[in-house]
Amino acid sequence: MLSEIENLKTHLSEAHDAIDAIKSGSVDAFAIKKDGRSEVFTLQSLDYAYRVLIEKFSEGALNLTPKGLIVYSNSYFSKLINTPNEKVIGSYIHDFVSGESRDNFREHFALALQSSSKTEISLFVNNRNIPVYISLTSLQPQLDTVGMIITDLSEKKHIEETLRKKNLELEHLNKSLDQFASIASHDLQEPLRKIRTFTSLLKDRFNNDLPDGAKELIGKIKVSSERMSLLIKDVLNFSRIVHSEDMFVKTDLNQVLNNILEDFDLLILEKNASISRANLPVVEAIPLQMNQLFYNLLGNALKFSKNGPPPALTISAKMLLPEEIKKRSGLNGQLSYAEISFKDNGIGFEQEFAEQIFSIFERLNNQQQYSGTGIGLALCQKIVTHHQGVIYAEASENNGATFYVLLPLTQSLKN
Repeated sequence: MLSEIENLKTHLSEAHDAIDAIKSGSVDAFAIKKDGRSEVFTLQSLDYAYRVLIEKFSEGALNLTPKGLIVYSNSYFSKLINTPNEKVIGSYIHDFVSGESRDNFREHFALALQSSSKTEISLFVNNRNIPVYISLTSLQPQLDTVGMIITDLSEKKHIEETLRKKNLELEHLNKSLDQFASIASHDLQEPLRKIRTFTSLLKDRFNNDLPDGAKELIGKIKVSSERMSLLIKDVLNFSRIVHSEDMFVKTDLNQVLNNILEDFDLLILEKNASISRANLPVVEAIPLQMNQLFYNLLGNALKFSKNGPPPALTISAKMLLPEEIKKRSGLNGQLSYAEISFKDNGIGFEQEFAEQIFSIFERLNNQQQYSGTGIGLALCQKIVTHHQGVIYAEASENNGATFYVLLPLTQSLKN
């Protein structure tokens, strides 16, 4: 009993000394009420210069008890998490750590109680994730606390993500250029070879006169040169699909459709085709590329028609629900999407070829019967992908096909 009284006297004497020191200004102090009781924490005035330095840091600085209670926070950390300093001090650091980073943080905090540790974690405050790099250091034996320095990685992560996207764009561009070089050196040589061969035959066989045979060769030259011209044009269109945000503007797809229908008016009359259309949305897009997209899809519907019944094309549109956007791979879950469908009654194709048809120079039909270069749908896919969208097809042989184009209304979130 006597020993306990002596201990109480000693603690009381120490408390009086601390109070006197606080009153004299030689010690700074603050109290934190936690779990129903108050604790007094002090900092020697001799450390004032260091405190000023810490306050001027362009990094967060915390002092934590072994249980993670924040007993000191500089102003930078408060600004970083957009929380008043008085609410930060007295809170537990674990309350500011995001769920996915808590296990990692606990592991490194436990190591720091004995020595030091460093890692990357994510803070979650006010519904905002903040990537940070932290350095934890035990302040024992001088203080039974852990010092924590926090470096904001938001800008660094943003730059890394931008760089990653640019690298992907560059990789895709390089693949396109490689593909173009391969085409230029191989596929494009075939029509050029025909031109040279037939021109040589015309000169060697017929010289200055033009009998029927010469006319036939001239016809072949004409067909080959036209095919070469179309092929070069389509390949160049394909290779020119580049990322440029400055080119995106609000585009009324109704007007785009009107323009394309005017382009095909003679063919529509010739084939007695019927076009059924719904109201289409206004999207943020590159108008020229929307024209190319619609031109190829409508052109295919008219081209690949069956002998007998006249072509019938139905163009419709609807908004996708959030759950539909989440289910569809390749879409940005933060954007609103419209689905535009092009349904025809043409020759169709087997569903197993639904992905293959979007490959460059991929043809499912006889070139003598159906003209083209095999680039149109590859161009469509590249345009839609460029607009953060998706294109796919559903069909069956001799029962028509439906092409679905999913496009976001805007290319980025609006504040």
